[in-house]
Amino acid sequence: MLWLLVISLSLTQGILATKSCSHQELELGIVLDSSVSIEDKDFLKGIKFLQDYLQEFDIGPKNVRVAIIPYAQGVYTDVSFNLNTYSTKEDVISAIGRISHKQGQSTDTGEGIKYMREVQMSDAVVRPGVTKIGLVITDGNSQKKNFTAAEAGAARASGIIMFAVGVGVNVSREELLNIAGDTSRVSKADNYDKLNSIIKSLFKKTCDKIEQTSVPPDYPRDDPNVCTSKNPLDIYFVFSTSDMGIGKTIWTNEFILATVSTQYGNSLFKYGFIADLCLGDSGFKLESYNSDKDIKARLKPYETRKLYALLQQLIDSGYTAKQGARPNAKKVVVLVVDGAKSAELVSKQVKTLVDKGISVFIADPTNSGIKIKGTTTLVGESLAQSTELVQYLCKPCLSNKSN
Repeated sequence: MLWLLVISLSLTQGILATKSCSHQELELGIVLDSSVSIEDKDFLKGIKFLQDYLQEFDIGPKNVRVAIIPYAQGVYTDVSFNLNTYSTKEDVISAIGRISHKQGQSTDTGEGIKYMREVQMSDAVVRPGVTKIGLVITDGNSQKKNFTAAEAGAARASGIIMFAVGVGVNVSREELLNIAGDTSRVSKADNYDKLNSIIKSLFKKTCDKIEQTSVPPDYPRDDPNVCTSKNPLDIYFVFSTSDMGIGKTIWTNEFILATVSTQYGNSLFKYGFIADLCLGDSGFKLESYNSDKDIKARLKPYETRKLYALLQQLIDSGYTAKQGARPNAKKVVVLVVDGAKSAELVSKQVKTLVDKGISVFIADPTNSGIKIKGTTTLVGESLAQSTELVQYLCKPCLSNKSN
């Protein structure tokens, strides 16, 4: 079950260092897990952690504003408060201390994030230009992890910088990364007793000026109009159903559909895919072959992974005018691989694509951390990887437009 603390920032820096906080204004929204899996004594420790975390902030209408929405089986608006409910630090800390442990039977983390984004952090409520941060504190995984990942992605896309804090051993790295969107915004505490040990580092992370992006250091930031009409993107998805099987093919369908359903799907992005859609032939009859040599020859095609041939097809003719490629479009390949073996077999072809100036992303249904030099590996469930892909492609230009 999950402790979720979503913060939209307006801070001056954290504990022992308030005046050095690089932000002067922050919107802070807390989404708090109140599920039954949390013991009452640990829930109180979580409340105390929040009070200590907020103690050094300059809370007020013109500085830090705080909102909170407890959740478990849905959200609990009866014990919530919004950004403009309290105007002093004393009132905010006192109100947090009065929050009761609801002990809901499920962990609807996505619902908590959604309420924070749509209600407490709506454009009608937040101050223009003020930084917003989401901080999730969890001791476990949400039951609807795809929904949680999608809502966290929507929060990030709306400009809320998400952080995740995992408590104990039952929360997965995948869950935390799906929420935060970047490893630099993930923290861990061994248990609720040790939450206070991360306050200082958490203050530093949330008070430092940070960009809302998970773009790695080696991502090309010199392309200022990645997602504008002046410089659109031609994106190929490449995958082999015969290599992956039915389960991972379904995952791939979800990933592609989530990506093409974004706001850029019908204008800035142009999509194509190269795939073998047949999961295999129907075999052969008993009387078809009479020798082991003939049978070996019949089975020979199965020794070679189809992904290799599909990538070669892309290299040879994918980005041509005949295939609909636009001369002014940035070229992107999203390669769906089934484990490290598939990645190893196509590494030379990937290098060829990278050398041609094509950006290559690895979508990984196994979520096993596959690495191919020169590429960016996406992480999380299919919806989370789709959200991350769009952020990689579009956030650099959005950042540049705001400067």
